[in-house]
Amino acid sequence: MRMVTTILIVSLATALSAEPQRPAANGNGPAAFDYEAARQQKRVTAVRITGEIDVDGRLDEPAWQSAAPATDFYQWQRPGEMASEQTEVRFLYDDDNLYVGVTLWDSQIERRVVNELKEDYNFRDTDGITMHLDSLHDRRSGFTFGTNPAGAKRDGQLSNDGALNVDFDNVWDVKVRIGDDAWFAEFVIPFKSLRFLNTPTQEWGVNLSRRLLRSNEESMWAPIPVRFSAIRMSLAGTLVGIENIRPGRNLKVKPYLSAGVTQVRTDGRMQTIRSLGKLRGLESGYDGGVDFKYGVSPSITFDATYHTDFAQVEVDQQQVNLTRFNLFFPEKRDFFLENAGTFSFGSSGSGGNSNLVPFFSRRIGLGPSGTPIPIVGGARLTGKVGAYDLGILTMKAESLGATPSNNYLVGRLKRNLMARSWVGGIVTNRDSTLQGDYNRVYGADAHVVLDKLEFDSYLLKSDTPGKSGKNQARKLSALWRDDELFISGEYNTVQTNFNPEAGFVRRRDNTNYSGEFTWKPQLRGSEAIRNLSIGTTVDYFNGGNGKIETREQAINAGITFENNGFANAGITQTFDRLINRASIQGIAIRPGDYAYQQYYANFNTSQSEVVSGTGSVNWGQFWDGRRRSFSGGLALKPNYRFNAALNYSRDQIRLQSARSTTNLVGARMVYGFSPRSFVNAFFQYNGSTHELSTNIRFNLTYRPLSDLYLVYNDRRDVRAGLPVERAFIVKLTNLLNF
Repeated sequence: MRMVTTILIVSLATALSAEPQRPAANGNGPAAFDYEAARQQKRVTAVRITGEIDVDGRLDEPAWQSAAPATDFYQWQRPGEMASEQTEVRFLYDDDNLYVGVTLWDSQIERRVVNELKEDYNFRDTDGITMHLDSLHDRRSGFTFGTNPAGAKRDGQLSNDGALNVDFDNVWDVKVRIGDDAWFAEFVIPFKSLRFLNTPTQEWGVNLSRRLLRSNEESMWAPIPVRFSAIRMSLAGTLVGIENIRPGRNLKVKPYLSAGVTQVRTDGRMQTIRSLGKLRGLESGYDGGVDFKYGVSPSITFDATYHTDFAQVEVDQQQVNLTRFNLFFPEKRDFFLENAGTFSFGSSGSGGNSNLVPFFSRRIGLGPSGTPIPIVGGARLTGKVGAYDLGILTMKAESLGATPSNNYLVGRLKRNLMARSWVGGIVTNRDSTLQGDYNRVYGADAHVVLDKLEFDSYLLKSDTPGKSGKNQARKLSALWRDDELFISGEYNTVQTNFNPEAGFVRRRDNTNYSGEFTWKPQLRGSEAIRNLSIGTTVDYFNGGNGKIETREQAINAGITFENNGFANAGITQTFDRLINRASIQGIAIRPGDYAYQQYYANFNTSQSEVVSGTGSVNWGQFWDGRRRSFSGGLALKPNYRFNAALNYSRDQIRLQSARSTTNLVGARMVYGFSPRSFVNAFFQYNGSTHELSTNIRFNLTYRPLSDLYLVYNDRRDVRAGLPVERAFIVKLTNLLNF
């Protein structure tokens, strides 16, 4: 309690002693800045060209001077203030491509910050420029394309006016050049990589954001309120001037060939349990398959896959579970990541902070322990039809051991309303080859936005043999969000027999009431502190019998610094009522009532520095005993080619019945030979199992979306000094773009 009180006192003292807020550009203060009026002026015209553009980052073709630039960027964190450095963005196009030329003036070019060369770099840790393009001009969806001064590439897919899927990959290119007082970026984006309406004259939404890390400044061409980010396409500017273009046939065929072997220690010796070919019943040690993509219409895309393979996917990072409930592991497989936003349900469809996700693609082709199950193939249809968003996915997984072959079908339909609202429905279906073995979930959701006030709700029902009655899940929530204040309240329930077998449920058979109040005052007059944070949360869980099962109340306070570092601390009070015996980290906990109080504190230093760190500590009462947990990380970025990170966590539990100590040590290293060639190595040691896991991947992109992967996985018993399981895989993909 003393720590939180100290932080509160320091925070309030800092707020009171800070300089007065600096006035905005219009002289009326930040609150008076008219975002809508500024956005209406943000229009830029693309110019058609007939000559060739050599994409080399030089911008020396005469055509570039014929295009009037988009200029006058606004600072994001300081409403109404202009960016400290000028940025100019010009647009050209021909029959096949959109060209974007960017001049980023920098009076201290020698102090530019570049920490990564890898694809999909962390844009918060580097200088950079990102373009957000709404080519359908529906003010909800689009694509992002970005680069940094090292020429690294970052792209993503936008959906739901604020959701970003950075795992989406597109066909495009960019080249960068460093000058004496500016750096330059030259983009080429094929029209067949975009989706747009088949009309003679195009009008697209566009916004541009620039990050200048040494001053932790983010600026945007079309200004965005602090509570949102630049991917809010409903607040973007407008790109005009593009006429008489066609996306072409928009057919992509991507075959792959992979070879490899997996060995497991059995009866004291390593034995080959499968090769990639034998995994599908073939005698060969190699396998192959193909993915198809076809643009059915300018706004509808059809994808198909045969013999789907995910050999290049990074292994899951182990997590320590100190709860009685399921952990959420994110999806990493490319086929399921693309257009994932179409199938999201409710306001938190990603699942990371949600108790329930009705469709969770990891249920397809992965066993409960993460063991791969061969996928025969599948198809997906996604896109827009008028005011509707449509998604249909079907997949077939083969049988493996005691797991029968399963067919999956998922359907999602949303009707867009007003600027950022929708109503929709979802259906999931799993059928196996065993008679009477099926599972279905169906329901509806709604998302309503009224300026700063948002409402979310859903109603779901499942159908499973042997589980009738009490098979619903419901949610109703409301929140208020402005630049400094966040208030929310939520009710949700998961009934006893609700069973989404193609989804994810963290906590079953309960009703939850929760609320949050957070105030983040911005200190615009401070050169060191960006904002304070003071908040409280409350969670009540009633079990299926209607009696209280868990009550959790927390208060926290923190400081976010101008260099993006932060520190916070808090107190959590918990009451748990166990009806049945539970187990945490192998320690049995008897039924009964438990009340306990815990304290926590964590910090992050600026991630833009050559050496940066993170730390977190949690201590206090835990069930009928005590808990002490610590986690820390150290990141080293000596240059943009090499990044290394070391993480350590220790969880020590002392209960009346037993004690448990868990240590996890992880190390990750990335070396970039070029923006298209990387080595990624990840090592993790689990002190409880005494196992060391290794995942080493080499990736060479020899053409856009055409890759060579070399992957080595190893799991070994450190005490015996012997391997437990290992695999080596080679995979080659080649994109044919028609």
